[in-house]
Amino acid sequence: MMNKARLARISAILGVAFFLSVLSISVAHAGPELKVLPDKVEYKRRVQAFISGSGFQPNQEIGLRIMMGGVLSDVSYLVKPRPKTNANGAFASVWTLNREIRRKLLTVGSHELTAVDENGKELATTKLTFKKAASKKKKK
Repeated sequence: MMNKARLARISAILGVAFFLSVLSISVAHAGPELKVLPDKVEYKRRVQAFISGSGFQPNQEIGLRIMMGGVLSDVSYLVKPRPKTNANGAFASVWTLNREIRRKLLTVGSHELTAVDENGKELATTKLTFKKAASKKKKK
């Protein structure tokens, strides 16, 4: 026969496990999520931003929009591969920024990056933040 203290510990552990499983189910159904890594991208040419998403519809083409040069722009064609979700509703792409930095279409600071469906409906939003690039020290 189990003593009361051990039974109480097992009940507490099972309660926590149940809570965490319910929490994970509710988080999984919270809707689409869009992420950019690193959190702060260096503001320099040929820098890469890793863009991923989850919680979208399976096999869905995703558009990516951001304000560039004062104009809301679709940048889906600039990322590789072009965003399309897998059977689990997730995607991962890389944006190598070059012309956007050279022409100063994007600036240091935070920019809103939005995922949209093929009809332009907003599905998820995240921040793409640029920080000043580390200055290169000249050799003497």
